[in-house]
Amino acid sequence: EKAAGKADLLETFQTQGDVVVNAHDAAILLGATPTDRPEDVEISPLDGTVFIAHTNNDKHGNIHGHITRFFEKDEDHGAESFEFEIFAAGGRQSGFSAPDNLTFDSNANLWTVTDISSSKLNSGAWTSFGNNGMFMIPTIGRDKGEAFQFASAPKEAELTGPSFTPNEKTLFLSVQHPGEETKDKANPTSTWPQVRGGNTPRPSVVAITGFKF
Repeated sequence: EKAAGKADLLETFQTQGDVVVNAHDAAILLGATPTDRPEDVEISPLDGTVFIAHTNNDKHGNIHGHITRFFEKDEDHGAESFEFEIFAAGGRQSGFSAPDNLTFDSNANLWTVTDISSSKLNSGAWTSFGNNGMFMIPTIGRDKGEAFQFASAPKEAELTGPSFTPNEKTLFLSVQHPGEETKDKANPTSTWPQVRGGNTPRPSVVAITGFKF
């Protein structure tokens, strides 16, 4: 059996490019742990624990997704065993749904942006969440695991790629596909960001700057 498995690997994955393109199949062949649609992985600057955003998986009834925290054996990221916890679960109780990209600040606060499908926004089980947004979730202290909304996306858009400058005075966010559900180009459902007098919705990058002390 092991010989057959090795033969399959050699036949299917002859180059590193094959592994990158077919990463899902490669992981299955190597016995990796299956998860519910992981979107992003970040390592805590405080204790080295690993956080993974699992956006959602309708096939498993996990319609709002969750963020999982992994504790590697002996704090070794190369370890073959670990413990884990559901650090934050999406749903009405937490205020967010479909966690996507992640990033950390220097105070070990976890920041996540959400990616509810445009066709589901403000309807059905997703009515209470409004548009997609960005949330800050402390990983330590009194408010550990509680989500606080920081920003809201334009209509039918998602926020992606959150990134702080080294001094953490500016946060960059990408705005993807605003007005995605538009049927009539003359009357778009979103006009974000309305530059140069036009009303065509466009993806963009915004910079949010805080106060300097």
